[in-house]
Amino acid sequence: MRFVVCGAGAVGSVLGGQLAKAGYAVRFIDKIPEHVEALNTYGLRLKGIHGTHTLSIPAVMHASAVDFCPDDVILLAVKSFHCAAAVAELRQATSLELPVFCAQNGVHNEACVAQSFRQVNGLMVLTGATRLRPGEVIHTGNGPLGVGTYPLGLSQVARDVATAFEATDLPVYTTRQIGPAKWNKLLLNLNNATLGLTGLSTQAVYAEPSTRLWLAAVWEEGVRVLQAAGIAYAGPPGLGSVAERIRELRDPSFTPTMSMDEELQGRSSLWQDLYHRVGDVEAASLNGEIVRLGGQHGIATPYNSLLLTLSQAMATARELPGKYPIAQLWKRVESASLPGAGARARS
Repeated sequence: MRFVVCGAGAVGSVLGGQLAKAGYAVRFIDKIPEHVEALNTYGLRLKGIHGTHTLSIPAVMHASAVDFCPDDVILLAVKSFHCAAAVAELRQATSLELPVFCAQNGVHNEACVAQSFRQVNGLMVLTGATRLRPGEVIHTGNGPLGVGTYPLGLSQVARDVATAFEATDLPVYTTRQIGPAKWNKLLLNLNNATLGLTGLSTQAVYAEPSTRLWLAAVWEEGVRVLQAAGIAYAGPPGLGSVAERIRELRDPSFTPTMSMDEELQGRSSLWQDLYHRVGDVEAASLNGEIVRLGGQHGIATPYNSLLLTLSQAMATARELPGKYPIAQLWKRVESASLPGAGARARS
């Protein structure tokens, strides 16, 4: 089994690097010339919580440069806004009916892939990963990796891929309901925008009570919308639910933990897109989904609407992370269409 990773960004590089370290053949496809050149010249430098490793993994810029084989598995790790283009490129590059595993944020990538490939599966990735420099990725967190077949079930190839990941440093579980797992991750990802707007790391964002209350309010809004829409969501076994996380954040005695190593303080994917001045962010697939469903079911979404609007504006203007202190976000939401929304959330 060879893994062809389409999208060697932060998550794609960690997944591919971990598989290569475990002895599996891996090939990268990525659109950033400097990253591809660094990978082919120096190898992938995989740093972080499991040490530093340099791994020789061939990389190309286009799927047509890959000599696809019948035993290949495609790991799709491009951003959701690049999904359709990546799928079209892959389909044009091979007529083989290869299994595709969607390792992206959002809940519509699998349906997009299913229009062109028959063996569609999902990867629910809670692994912390940061890519700041070409050829290097930092593995910052060891969250679980969920594997399941789309739309339901657990195919043999999904079992085989789960077995492959069990040989890595990543904790893995299988599920017959990948949809609810992806919706649960969408809830968790709603605050990716908070980290991008404030510039805070995934650890530093918990340091101040006002920031913790903001995180809780954003998640609560998402939960209300999904409940109104009748959409099921389920977290990994053994991991605290979204409701438990909200209660923890609202507990005055909450004590955050902070890595002393600045490099290991994770950065959300949206933070990284702003940092690299990509010109787009995934907020439409995350906060935008809550705003859309909220509108359909009569649920106000001032928090997610604000995060969506501000993060998209920053991306378009190619502004760096950290433009908005948390106090400014509170002020803006309190002056939105629901007077006192922020005050109620803090009570």
